[in-house]
Amino acid sequence: MIEGIEASGLLQQVNDIEQTSPQREIVTEKENQQSFSDVLSDAINGIDQTMKTSDLKVQEFVAGETDNVHDVMISMQRAKLSFDLMVEVRNKVVETYQEVSRMQI
Repeated sequence: MIEGIEASGLLQQVNDIEQTSPQREIVTEKENQQSFSDVLSDAINGIDQTMKTSDLKVQEFVAGETDNVHDVMISMQRAKLSFDLMVEVRNKVVETYQEVSRMQI
């Protein structure tokens, strides 16, 4: 036979579950958050450092201070890819700005 559902029994089970489950604390990380301009500035500085490192390795290779062509080529490729990524991000930001500016309010 089918038994009916008792509301008091359900409430007791919910209360038991709430008491046995660990309490979770909501943590906000406001002090660790960076603004968009800070993130963008850090990214640009990182790309600049990558390009400077690549230039330094090329100069060392040309001066004969190192004979490891692989490291020079890898650093040049890393700098190129970083710069290309930055240009594409800039293009997307400009495209988004233009799209928002064309929206009618």
